Amino acid sequence: MAGVKMRKVLVIGCGYLGSHLANYFCAKNWIVKVAGRKSIHLNNLHPSVEFYDVDVTDSNQIFNIIEKDDVVIFAMGSINATNVFEDVTKDIQEYYISFVDLLNECANKKINKFVFLSSAGTVYGENEIPACETDCLNPVNIYGLQKVFFENLIKIKQAESKQLPYVILRVSNPYGGFQNPRKNQGIIPVLINRAILKEEFVFWGNVNSVRDFIYIDDFLQATYLSITLETDEIINIASGVSTSIKEVIETVQDEVGADIKMLYKASNNKVVLNNKLDNKKLINLVGYSPEITIRQGISIMVKNMLDSLD
Repeated sequence: MAGVKMRKVLVIGCGYLGSHLANYFCAKNWIVKVAGRKSIHLNNLHPSVEFYDVDVTDSNQIFNIIEKDDVVIFAMGSINATNVFEDVTKDIQEYYISFVDLLNECANKKINKFVFLSSAGTVYGENEIPACETDCLNPVNIYGLQKVFFENLIKIKQAESKQLPYVILRVSNPYGGFQNPRKNQGIIPVLINRAILKEEFVFWGNVNSVRDFIYIDDFLQATYLSITLETDEIINIASGVSTSIKEVIETVQDEVGADIKMLYKASNNKVVLNNKLDNKKLINLVGYSPEITIRQGISIMVKNMLDSLD
């Protein structure tokens, strides 16, 4: 493994995943830089993390931060997950072009590795059988389409230049750690918050839809180990366990000891109902299998949220 050589990391994006990744690499004694807009997660960054308040879609602002031998982790959400076809032109102007510029600059600077956080929840589309990395991709919305396009840009840039070693991580649905339930950052913390405060929760969609949830600690460890691989890879970062939204709601209610006032509404956006993921490649390549079950993860979050209210 090449992990001992990769000691500098630039995390692009200071959101939920970006901030947790920055702190995790800090704990591993890496030199960590974070580039992005200020967010509620900024206050949670470790003091040794160097933060750059920049607009990462502005090439001139981001290029000076990238250095030779950096591991660059693209953890920026880019477009909104609810974007529709009418948003595409603006998305291309604001995000697609700047992403191409970023790939070119990373290749020119001879970075150590480019790590792209893709979306296992959207790139495969509907699937009754757990999706593996070699399956055909079938995004059903604009968000998933962008992820697939960016994945292909990375692969083609590396094929042509041989100067952009990469790992594409198709991440399922991480939860846990610091998530602001008032900002609707993930359904699980919002459900827990509503149950504790006995507030109504409006759910847009189908409660029978199936998802793969991975606890943040498992996500971080799996990501870290995947980055140390010497070959270009595409890997599902997933628990490998399928859970319905209905089961999540029931588990939250059990752990909190209170019912949630649910208001169900049909969503106008196209969403994936059945998203099941195969994580055998992750287990075989890096020797790591996610350990925390959905009930254990929710239990930890409930305890932490109750403690914060004391």
